Amino acid sequence: MNELRLRRPDRELADLVLPPGVHAVGRDVRGDMALVEAGQPMLAQLCIDRRGIWMQLAEGARGVHVNGRPVRRMAMLRPGDAIFLEGVELVLLGDEPEAAPDDDAPVDAESRLVLRGVGGPLHGRCHPLEQAVTIGRARDCEVRLDEPGLADRHARLVPCEQGAVLRDLGSEQGSRVNGHAVRHGVLRAGDQLAIEGCRFVLEAPRPAPRNAALAAPGRDPPVLSAEGPAPAGMVESARRLPWLLLAALLLSGALSLLLLYGTR
Repeated sequence: MNELRLRRPDRELADLVLPPGVHAVGRDVRGDMALVEAGQPMLAQLCIDRRGIWMQLAEGARGVHVNGRPVRRMAMLRPGDAIFLEGVELVLLGDEPEAAPDDDAPVDAESRLVLRGVGGPLHGRCHPLEQAVTIGRARDCEVRLDEPGLADRHARLVPCEQGAVLRDLGSEQGSRVNGHAVRHGVLRAGDQLAIEGCRFVLEAPRPAPRNAALAAPGRDPPVLSAEGPAPAGMVESARRLPWLLLAALLLSGALSLLLLYGTR
């Protein structure tokens, strides 16, 4: 992911650039939203790392919303979210999608992409993308949104090797991907698609480790193969095994003799 940005929809102010790290958002001397230094009055703090994007509100902050939902203390954000701070709307911009190819190439049958609703009337619902799906108001659309102003057939999502190709079907307002206005583009896993107040996230399940008991956070699980030499630790343990058995037998024999003759 490239650098994130906070942008006002009216574009009257420059974007607030958010590289990985911790950033405090407040007001500058003119009262405009800005990134403030540590120790200065702030409204919210954003933490960006490989785990995700987190927003924590300052003590006493009120009237904060993300995608129309109130936030009291903390919220996890996604690129494309609309944030309202003290009546000011800021859009969290992520990566802009690549241009869509001219033709739709067939996708591998093993593709398991899912379009999951994260806002609007389809919140929480999942739509598999094993084949092309159409989004719109028409009853025959695979993803049906009965929203005023939405076209009967708004857009189509076609699974591809990189993710899914978004193709606009002649809608008036188009769509937004990670906060960018898009009509045709390639969506990847993790991208957020916003259409007429409804929000979706494209997801691809991660493959589970072959042996979950061997997997540990922060390190790769050991690879055990029937072909080739065994790991050095296993070889050393195998060498010590006969001596341990012999010592156990001798100790057992000594205890037996002690019990047998010690009672006389």
